[in-house]
Amino acid sequence: MALWNQFIGGTYQSRSPTLDAESCMNLMPVTIESATNSKKAMLLGTPGLKPFLSVATSPCRGMFSEDGRTWAVIGSLLYELDLTAKTATSRGTIPNDGNPVSFASNGRGGEQLAIVGDGDLYLLDLETNGFTGPITTPNTNAAVCTAFLDGYFFLLEADTVRVWFSALEDGSSWDALDYWARSETSDNYTGLAVVKDRIWAFGSATTDILYNSGNADTPFVPYPGAVLFEGLVGPWAWATDGKALFWCAQNASGRARFVSAVEGNIQAISTDAIDFALAKATNLQDVETLSYWSEGHQFIVWTVPCASDCGVTFVWDTKESLWHTRGEWDAVLGVFYRWRVRGIASTAQGLICGDYASGDVYQLDLDTFTSNGSMIRRVRRAPYVSGEAQIAFIDQIELGAQVGVGLSDGQGSAPTVLARVSRDNAMTWSPTVSAALGAIGEYGTRAIWRRLGRVRLDRFCLEVSITDPVRVVFGPGLQLRLTQGNGQL
Repeated sequence: MALWNQFIGGTYQSRSPTLDAESCMNLMPVTIESATNSKKAMLLGTPGLKPFLSVATSPCRGMFSEDGRTWAVIGSLLYELDLTAKTATSRGTIPNDGNPVSFASNGRGGEQLAIVGDGDLYLLDLETNGFTGPITTPNTNAAVCTAFLDGYFFLLEADTVRVWFSALEDGSSWDALDYWARSETSDNYTGLAVVKDRIWAFGSATTDILYNSGNADTPFVPYPGAVLFEGLVGPWAWATDGKALFWCAQNASGRARFVSAVEGNIQAISTDAIDFALAKATNLQDVETLSYWSEGHQFIVWTVPCASDCGVTFVWDTKESLWHTRGEWDAVLGVFYRWRVRGIASTAQGLICGDYASGDVYQLDLDTFTSNGSMIRRVRRAPYVSGEAQIAFIDQIELGAQVGVGLSDGQGSAPTVLARVSRDNAMTWSPTVSAALGAIGEYGTRAIWRRLGRVRLDRFCLEVSITDPVRVVFGPGLQLRLTQGNGQL
């Protein structure tokens, strides 16, 4: 049988499923780096959510970790999380407006943690754990977000072109003359990021890059000619890996897309299919982004709550330069909802994350195969086998996979993978047919489907899915055995 490598790939849902209906949900493409190995790629199950700590019933609004300490805003309270004892201690109240919060710290320089939430600034003393706020600041409109660089906290004011900076190493002291206002362009600021020694001040259609000039009166000035004609859709729609910046951008004509930039050089990373999904969203101001590193891969995760009735979570793997999606499966309604993670922190106990719908805290874990105990449905809808109108009979399909992964008891003790086919460009589907992945230790198992019937290859679409809570590794592809039909149509 011929190996069909194209089974391993990312998500690309074209405007017309007749051209491309690919899906890669809760699976991530991974390239095998060995130059001598003949097996080159796999689909790996995305990490599960391992229950870690239940703090409250209200949603998580953000998480921050520094120097061995971790904080989360859950509902209307700022908690410090003791990840060894698995306890949470309330440090102060931040009114819950339903939106994410913004964190920044001046560390040992000022021993302050700054949090912006519900339009105000709050401070936690890192030595005494004393909590104060709202802090009196000169801005007349709501505070949107905060950042820190070179001893200064920054505060972006909503619906203006102003960004305020604090006294040196003191987030409680703000002068009415200490701000900068953009003058090269006129769109209001929407977000603020610090990457290395640069300040990225995002507008609704353009972006300024500033630096610390050292001037005592006006320390923060824009780089000459450094206006970028890509803005930011909303204050939480960006993330960084420490070197590059990633954001959901929009320009003056209303075009929205995902981009990345290093030193001001913008590169589009979203596909036309993703741009189409963004264009259909009813609102982009509530887009949320997070970033995390795992086993050599940097993942940038965008959740777009209004991209569909249930929200969509797009994930960019910077190493693979491929997209996949993540979501929570509702078996009753038969739909995927947005991924539940909101807020993430890299700690000595691993990747700790919150939940946008509850006060539960999890470990993001590749060896956990459920989402807080709930099913993870993983789906790979493959590209079309051919663009030619060639008739063929599908005699046999064998899925390359890690087998013998069954659990000792319960669901998953005899894991199966399900397949269904479409003969009409992913418009209608056959009933699902199962194939075994093998009980524990059954390493000779083969996931095979036979006699799938007559198809036209340019209209034939295969979908493979699994819901059992077991390790999922598909690869290096599919083995296809076809019998040519009676010619082309």
